[in-house]
Amino acid sequence: MRGYLHQRAELAEQRQTLAALEDRRDRLKLQITALRRPDVLEARARELGLVLPGERSYLLRGLPDPDEPDAADPEDEGGGLLGFLPDPF
Repeated sequence: MRGYLHQRAELAEQRQTLAALEDRRDRLKLQITALRRPDVLEARARELGLVLPGERSYLLRGLPDPDEPDAADPEDEGGGLLGFLPDPF
């Protein structure tokens, strides 16, 4: 009897694992399908920093991190254009 209960519990655990793996498979299939669309593929490539042939890429350094609590608030006076460029006017 003990062996039966153990196998039954193991079977339930394996079914949960299978369901989780099937969900993951389904999500990955959706990602693959989405990446076949040119607009989604281009957006993902740009997130990785890639550019199309003939385009110029620019790297801006020294900008404040917007996630830091002490970063300048764009609404503050004296922050200038976009909160970090001096006011051109």
